[in-house]
Amino acid sequence: MYLKVGKSTLLRCLVKHYVRHTVSEIRGPITIVTGKTRRVTFVEVNNEINSMIDMSKIADLVLLMVDASYGFEMETFEFLNMCQVHGMPRIIGVLSHLD
Repeated sequence: MYLKVGKSTLLRCLVKHYVRHTVSEIRGPITIVTGKTRRVTFVEVNNEINSMIDMSKIADLVLLMVDASYGFEMETFEFLNMCQVHGMPRIIGVLSHLD
């Protein structure tokens, strides 16, 4: 399993987009208030299948990062299958390292 997919970089960019402030290090969930009654919480999850499944159970939306230079791994297909079987949240695929 490959660790340098770009999860932290994407998280930093999303935070900067919402609050115009940079985050140097990510330690735990980041919650941003986007309106009077809305907030967005970003949680970075490691590449273990159990961690991904646990987090997807409470998420409204999953951004699934895939390193394009390595392609889909077996764990990715397992995760997508589990989500489909259990009717878990919407998933948006994000490809990184396309250059």
